[in-house]
Amino acid sequence: MSTRNLENKLAYVGALVVLTAVLAAANSAFAAEPANTASTGTADQAVAAETIDGARKAVRESAEAAAEALKLENDFALENQLADISSTLIAANK
Repeated sequence: MSTRNLENKLAYVGALVVLTAVLAAANSAFAAEPANTASTGTADQAVAAETIDGARKAVRESAEAAAEALKLENDFALENQLADISSTLIAANK
C-alpha cells in the first residue's frame, strides 16, 4: 500500500472522528439548554428544534458520505491487492 493511500485513509478517519466529536458536542450543548424559559415562546422552540434537526441531518449525511468514501477507497485497494495489480512503475522495478 502506498503512503498516499495510507494518508488518504487516515484523512478520512480523521474527518469521521471530527464529525463525530462535533455531533456529540452539539448534542450535549443543546441538551444543556433549559426547555422552558419566560423569553422562549413556542414559535422560538419550533424554530430551534427545526434548526437542530437540520444540523443533525447535515452532520449525519456528511459522516455517511465520508464513511462511504472510505469504504470505496478500501474496497478499491483490497481488490487491487487481491488481483495482484501493480503499477507499471512498480512492475518495472521487480
